[in-house]
Amino acid sequence: MLVRIPAVAIPLSRATWAAKSEAYACLIYEHLSRSTIWLDAGCGCRLLEEDMDTLENWLVAQCTSVFGIDPEVNSHRNIKSVLQGSLYHLPFRHNSFDLITCRMVVEHLEEPHTAFTEVARCLRPGGSFVAITPNLLNYGVFANAVATKVLPEKVRLRIVHATDSRADGDIFPVRYKANTKHRLAHLLNASGLQVHKTVSLCQQQSYWKKHPSFEKVVMWMTPTNVLLICAHKPRERAGSFGSR
Repeated sequence: MLVRIPAVAIPLSRATWAAKSEAYACLIYEHLSRSTIWLDAGCGCRLLEEDMDTLENWLVAQCTSVFGIDPEVNSHRNIKSVLQGSLYHLPFRHNSFDLITCRMVVEHLEEPHTAFTEVARCLRPGGSFVAITPNLLNYGVFANAVATKVLPEKVRLRIVHATDSRADGDIFPVRYKANTKHRLAHLLNASGLQVHKTVSLCQQQSYWKKHPSFEKVVMWMTPTNVLLICAHKPRERAGSFGSR
């Protein structure tokens, strides 16, 4: 399923390097309104990638307020209210948010079912959860998953740095416990959410440059390297326990 490109003047560059984040932003926009209260879980210091300031600023302007939570509280360029905390124990009341998002967080979760259950608890009935995360069934992601299990972390980081310029402190351990389309949807549904859209995003460029012929083949065999998913919390039905 494709992400709907809004008819409004959303500031998209449509550049190849920005395709994944812009698809994620468009999916978020589908669930924003002037009354939306939004939580970005595992927020880090940005909502999107670097060099996407205009789009990030635009998204924030479409809602009432946006909050962030992260295990380490850092300054955030667009979220003024950032709390330190865990996705396994969100420090918010039931039914607090209209929208909860996770950008490149799911792959780090040791207990994704617990985290998704907390998301469901904190969403209002009818509220939405939007996540973007790597697809384990991509050759590069799978290789990283294997490296995590069999190699010392220092060695794995050297391999990662061949395709990623982030500092060591910005590269966190990965678990990949909810990183296939089927597994992710299953865990969300089991946590009380209903999946209504999944999007497979194709790899835009190679990871390594030394073996282009071989990599071209494996890219063709495992084209999806990122998953986008959206689920919502069911609305309470008339006559349910909550309405008695």
